[in-house]
Amino acid sequence: MKIMGGIPSYVDLGGHKLFYWKFEGNKESPIVFLHGLLDEGFSNRRIVKELLGEGKNILVFDLPGYGRSRMPKVKYLYQIDVWADLLLLAFESLGLKNILLVGHSMGGLVSQHIVLKDTKRFIKKLIMLAPGGMPHPKRQEMQELLFPKTERDVVSLLNHLYGEEAPDPNFLLRRTLVTVWNSWENVYLQENTLSREAEIFHGKAMKGIKIPTLIISGEADEITPPSMIKKMKSYISKSNIIWLPKAKHAIHLEKPKEIAIQIRNFSIKY
Repeated sequence: MKIMGGIPSYVDLGGHKLFYWKFEGNKESPIVFLHGLLDEGFSNRRIVKELLGEGKNILVFDLPGYGRSRMPKVKYLYQIDVWADLLLLAFESLGLKNILLVGHSMGGLVSQHIVLKDTKRFIKKLIMLAPGGMPHPKRQEMQELLFPKTERDVVSLLNHLYGEEAPDPNFLLRRTLVTVWNSWENVYLQENTLSREAEIFHGKAMKGIKIPTLIISGEADEITPPSMIKKMKSYISKSNIIWLPKAKHAIHLEKPKEIAIQIRNFSIKY
């Protein structure tokens, strides 16, 4: 079992539950973390560690269908906008207000859906780490990269995720990763996303995001490249970009101290 240091918790949504790690603090301005594709909330542990001891109320979710947030084998449930609805229901059930929402990669895309659906104004500020938000200019190439079919594909994906210290998994771990990353949950998500691409990726609809927004991205990221990040900023009126030199896509793991500083500064600024 992966231990993050917080209190393992569930929120009951009526028939199924979402899992989150809870770090109790000031309940007036909670920080909520959402992870990326092929990941779970535990991946945010390094950033959270940097923020502990400051009295912050932190909740780190496993997205629906990932980690301990189990869902039934129903294809319809594995859709980004459906997850946004479930998370908004979770925020309301937990009585969260004035949320600083932090989403990495796919979690950034889920965060956009949440903010655009947030008629009750649970979200006060948004931070997106290397976020998705529009189809990649090399769409087919990225699709093959993000859903590796062979051990060689796994190594290629890891080299795209990490900058200076890409891990070198052994044979058994590479085989395991191929199996896990091609699970039915990820296949359902991929098929649903591709069939509804125009609805899932917002493009100009991001102009509807009116809250203060900070985008943090790696300068060497090829999965969400600088050209895409700059386009997102052009759509979100109250947004700024922080570039992390030499970093690729897994900035939450490679640059936790730098990200924590930006979260801290941003939470105070607005």
